[in-house]
Amino acid sequence: MEPNLLIYLIVALATTTVGAVPLGLVNLSVLDSALKNDKRGATQIAYGASVVEVFFALTSLLAGAKLSPFFEGNPVVRYFVFAVLLVSGLFFWFKTNKRTTRKQPGKSFGFLKGVLLNIVSIQVLLFWLLAATVLSAKQWLPGTFQEVLLFLSGVWLAKMGVLKGYAFLAKIVATHAEKFSANTNRIIGIVLLVVAIVQFIKI
Repeated sequence: MEPNLLIYLIVALATTTVGAVPLGLVNLSVLDSALKNDKRGATQIAYGASVVEVFFALTSLLAGAKLSPFFEGNPVVRYFVFAVLLVSGLFFWFKTNKRTTRKQPGKSFGFLKGVLLNIVSIQVLLFWLLAATVLSAKQWLPGTFQEVLLFLSGVWLAKMGVLKGYAFLAKIVATHAEKFSANTNRIIGIVLLVVAIVQFIKI
């Protein structure tokens, strides 16, 4: 691989890692599945979230400069985001979270959960719009098809790597995390409701 092409892979890996490491809804769900010994569920959530991450990254590459003002200043978008966060937060708050589980969820459900949680996390898209602006200023944005492909591959690998890391970390602290595992849905609900309130204040 040519050095000038490799840089796009490295930039994507670094950028995605910075955005994915902070604890969020997807990370919490992966932790929850891992703590319940549901490796398949955790992996499927990671796959779903990674697909959305690639989509967000591609969107930022194609139209970041144009979409950023739209998302930041459009009141309709703000009300829509508030409504989605509020409904999602209430759903997770009232959703029963079983303390233990032996039955692994279906493949499609785990994947869909990862997709929905990353879509609801609108800050991920805003992060990529900001990242695209910064990368553009430094002339690190990919231009050719091969460069874009390498960049998106780096996004996928980094997102999966971070989420796999969270799953691995969960196993290490599993013996001290039973209470956390039993209340993950409520934690997710609280996070969503707090973000919804902050979003409402900004409207």
